[in-house]
Amino acid sequence: MLLSYFITDPSYTLNQIFQAIKKHKPTFVCYRNKQYFDKKEIIEFANFAKKYSKIIINIDSLKDESLLSLFDGIHITSSKLNLIPNYKNKIVIASTHNKKEVLLAKEASYITFSPIFNSKGRKGVGIEKLNEIASLHPKVIALGGVVSNKEIEEIKKSKAIGFGSIRYFLHN
Repeated sequence: MLLSYFITDPSYTLNQIFQAIKKHKPTFVCYRNKQYFDKKEIIEFANFAKKYSKIIINIDSLKDESLLSLFDGIHITSSKLNLIPNYKNKIVIASTHNKKEVLLAKEASYITFSPIFNSKGRKGVGIEKLNEIASLHPKVIALGGVVSNKEIEEIKKSKAIGFGSIRYFLHN
């Protein structure tokens, strides 16, 4: 069984996000909003989402460290991998895009590796590269261009332990 990782997008309303969480019940759901900081929205998100999933906050959305206590974990961007050791008591999901970043993220609980499939103008690296990365870290979540069950079926054949997406959860 693949784990699933829903990354939110501020261009959708909280209600749309909540409906997607209720429908899909992802293993993890990550609050990510790099456009604005809204403490009330973050608290509302955490209180709702924790009923269905382990909840994660993107490090760039964490403008108030006291909010971290509401979350099971943190998503560390590839430019901040050096901060992984600061979150030993949390689930850490680290963004990676190449072998060097994967090696820097070795202490992360999980890594995302992307893009696997073509996504928003970026060329996907494919399943073969995903399998290569999975030999370097035991818990790889495939990310990028996962928009339908077609991509999920491909990931099931890989060595990744899960998939992550924004669009899949909001449009299926």
